Amino acid sequence: MKKLLLILLCLPMIGFGQYSNYYNIDHNINANINKNINVSGTVNKNVNVSGTVRNTVTTIDYGALAKANAQRESNRLTQQRLAIEQAQYRDAKERNDAILNANRALEIAENPMKAHTYGYSYLTGYNSSNKGMGWLKSYGFISYEEKMQIPHTSLFENVGGARWENISTDGITTEIQFGACQYNYRNLPYLDFEQGKKYRARSNFLSEYYDSHHKPKKRDYKKNKDAYKKDLERYYEVCDSLDNFGYKTTPKTNSKFPSLKEKAMFPSSDGDSAYCHKMESVKRLVYGHKGFRYSLIWEDNYEMCITDNYESSYDGITFFVKVRYKADRWADKTFEDLEGRRFYLSKFIDKTIATRSIKNQVYATEDRYKPKRRSYSNSEDYKKSYNNWLEKVKQ
Repeated sequence: MKKLLLILLCLPMIGFGQYSNYYNIDHNINANINKNINVSGTVNKNVNVSGTVRNTVTTIDYGALAKANAQRESNRLTQQRLAIEQAQYRDAKERNDAILNANRALEIAENPMKAHTYGYSYLTGYNSSNKGMGWLKSYGFISYEEKMQIPHTSLFENVGGARWENISTDGITTEIQFGACQYNYRNLPYLDFEQGKKYRARSNFLSEYYDSHHKPKKRDYKKNKDAYKKDLERYYEVCDSLDNFGYKTTPKTNSKFPSLKEKAMFPSSDGDSAYCHKMESVKRLVYGHKGFRYSLIWEDNYEMCITDNYESSYDGITFFVKVRYKADRWADKTFEDLEGRRFYLSKFIDKTIATRSIKNQVYATEDRYKPKRRSYSNSEDYKKSYNNWLEKVKQ
């Protein structure tokens, strides 16, 4: 029994020990040395850069990491340019356009900010009356237009679902996921983390009461009309409280990751457990408004990842974008490689997210057809009606 207990006590340490210890080193000693380094500059073509970046460091040399990324991209694109020059074309214009595009790709490899310059402006519209867009009302909009700068395709590819993707030559995936804008059309209160915990606890208590009680029936109170009136009023109060439940948290609150701790496990979005190495937060413009980029550096049994969440709120509208730099755990990659990729691309990503905007908003109101709990005699009937309504809204 004592041996079994000893094994169980050791398991968490064994589990934690399997993850990277990269962030256990103090990287802040010379953290400001390279903060103003520009990725752009002359890059020597066809130089083999494999093995030039150290895996064990006492500071992060962002400049060296960024130049290594630029070199890899430049090597790859130089070979493509040679193939383009040797290809067959219908006419001189087609050949010149192909070479121009290849030259721009090389410029972007040396300085990713050029992907913004060589991209193009695009305006797209969202309307809840369009097929498959009914969900927009639940985000507080009837319609709105979104303006964005589409980057040069040599850097990011639109892979659908409001998601852009870049895969480096050494297997690091960078993805940008644009979230739908949300308007606080119900005028929900903004609560901090502790206030939200108390609010949720109260809601859970009311939910348990509602699920375990049916709507009082007058025929069951023939001898006590006052008790019927009192129980019915209590039932209606619970129904109305649950129907009006909801609150918001500010970007500033979210940027503090109040429910997470560094050097500890946490439940990931797919239901598995992940290990949090580090959390960071800096101010950034998001959709043209002051906000935050708050970062979670983590890994699980399948991948290692740096997640940058961009969020701002203005005039009741919340803007949110998620960026991930990730690699499979079985690949020969380290968090230093991810940090290098992030530093190489982050200035471009910051600007892309900062310059995005929306206009011509038409706001939604509470759907008058949304089921209300007090109209149903029990929670089962309400939930069935609510699910049917929700399916129709999504169409």
